[in-house]
Amino acid sequence: MRPACVSLILTALIAPAAAEQPAGSPDTADLRKVVEEYCTAVTDLAAERRAARQAAALQELQATVDARLTLLEDRAKELADLIAKRDALRNLARKELVDIYAGMDAEAAAAQMERLDMRLASSVLRQLKPRQASAILDVMKPELAAQMARLIAVAAADGKSPP
Repeated sequence: MRPACVSLILTALIAPAAAEQPAGSPDTADLRKVVEEYCTAVTDLAAERRAARQAAALQELQATVDARLTLLEDRAKELADLIAKRDALRNLARKELVDIYAGMDAEAAAAQMERLDMRLASSVLRQLKPRQASAILDVMKPELAAQMARLIAVAAADGKSPP
């Protein structure tokens, strides 16, 4: 930017003065030096102001990002708490459900499980004592008992705990 600034100012100031004085006179050299110092100062000041504006914009963006990160972290904590509460309730309900079926007669339990979702019923059967589960499977409709046995076998092969 400095060469453009210097040439612009010198063209405006020196051209009229050149007609009156010979080229290379001390006045022209002094004028060139003053113009160069002015252009350097203006260019440096403009660069400093531009850098200051950019730094302020970056600080503003950083503050916005920090605020959003804080919000996301808070939401992640809330979500983790909700998931933990849901899992605790699910585990409590599952244990209670297993206890209910463990206390039922095999025929009544089989009749109830035939109407349940297959994954839920197979999960309950997996958590019952083997003797109770086999008694329930024994009185179930054969096709449903086979499906549940397959689900239990797949879950056992995958090494998964009951859902």
